[in-house]
Amino acid sequence: MQGLLLVLAIALVAGNARAHDLWLEKEDGGLGLHYGHKYSSHGGATFVEYQVEWVREALCFDASGARIPFQSEESYPYRMQGECAVALVSISSGYWTKTPYGTQNVAKDQARMPVKSWLSYDSVKRIDHWTESLAKPLAGGLELTPLEDPLKLHEGKKLHLRVTFDGRPVDDADVAYDGKPRGRPGPDGAINIRLRHGGFQVIQASLTRSITSEKADEVIHSTNLNFELPEGR
Repeated sequence: MQGLLLVLAIALVAGNARAHDLWLEKEDGGLGLHYGHKYSSHGGATFVEYQVEWVREALCFDASGARIPFQSEESYPYRMQGECAVALVSISSGYWTKTPYGTQNVAKDQARMPVKSWLSYDSVKRIDHWTESLAKPLAGGLELTPLEDPLKLHEGKKLHLRVTFDGRPVDDADVAYDGKPRGRPGPDGAINIRLRHGGFQVIQASLTRSITSEKADEVIHSTNLNFELPEGR
């Protein structure tokens, strides 16, 4: 197990060099979408400005899991105005290529002396209200889904999760808590995460798929799960 966690730690450190965390935070009567390292154990700028054009999809769900309308402010930072039991936002910063001259936000076929290249997809799901109807994937792509009410837990308790891609369980995703590796899910996509503190929670998963393309060597999918617990509970 220790050997696996060491391998995952190395992979996550390598991934953190080319990615930032995505989270949804309550503010101004809605939710603000942020990018950076505010809640991660690894170093980096607290907030990193992103292009609002990166937002591919923003969804708001009621407690039954049905999509409901909301208002958005499509300027940085992107904001969702409305009452969502669950909010889910997916973005893509496009192609990235590592070269001897640094990492560039371009496809491999547009870079000079490419060393490694990837297409990046990120998403975040925030839970503020819970019913059993929400214990299922709500969108496509990589997703973390609690199998129980995460809002009733407290420090030291385990949260039971399922990791899915396009609604199907996956067992080769790397899962982390506050940026620290916690292992991979089982064949059914299930994994347990022990909550180490109250307050804002960040559980992450990443999945890499090799591709044959002139533009990139692989596609990297990353997702974040956010919810809040009372401090000291």
